[in-house]
Amino acid sequence: MYAELAEDLPDEDLGEDLADFLERYEPVSGLGVDAEADEEFLETVREAHDRIALGY
Repeated sequence: MYAELAEDLPDEDLGEDLADFLERYEPVSGLGVDAEADEEFLETVREAHDRIALGY
């Protein structure tokens, strides 16, 4: 699952612990920031974290 996530998000530095990443993550802010894309990114990471926790 982690390899799939790395393929989907090759430019992101997620580290080894997705739970830690989710705790530390701060949404990007500022002019021209795509809040919808940021939320989609977080949802992808959350889903990956959940799948890993379930053993997939």
